[in-house]
Amino acid sequence: MTADARIDGRPTLARVHTDLSMLVTALWFEIDHADGSAAAGFFTADAELTFSRRTFRGTDEIDGAYRDRAARGPRVSRHLMSNFHVLRHESDLVEAVSALVLYAQDGKPPIATTVPVLVADVFDRFVRVGEPDGQACRWLIASRRIENRFLLPGDVLAVPTE
Repeated sequence: MTADARIDGRPTLARVHTDLSMLVTALWFEIDHADGSAAAGFFTADAELTFSRRTFRGTDEIDGAYRDRAARGPRVSRHLMSNFHVLRHESDLVEAVSALVLYAQDGKPPIATTVPVLVADVFDRFVRVGEPDGQACRWLIASRRIENRFLLPGDVLAVPTE
């Protein structure tokens, strides 16, 4: 990180916004293109990932959720993230919310569908981990909560929500 990307020892809001929105889109890309096989690497060891009323704790449970989903067979998904907004900004902790629109269906592409299966708010708490010199530090997700705003009636999401 360059010196001009920090104010009073903490990353500028613009730098944080860029870094974290890139992290979030990289995670969604991993889930869409590799069935989430490396998704747990975006989280801290003790992270919590909550879908509706179901919470996965720690990277082993998070990894297991995506491994179980992939074991059920082919699925096409596209997680479209927008409206990334930083709610709280400290030197090593950031809370943010973003909007998620999910198109997904079991099977192989192309899939005949025109409506999203989910529209949600995603609340993330990020922490910076690594060396204090800032060179080896990176952001990870310590907590993620996905709150459904619109859900197709009767639709079953790929990751357990109950």
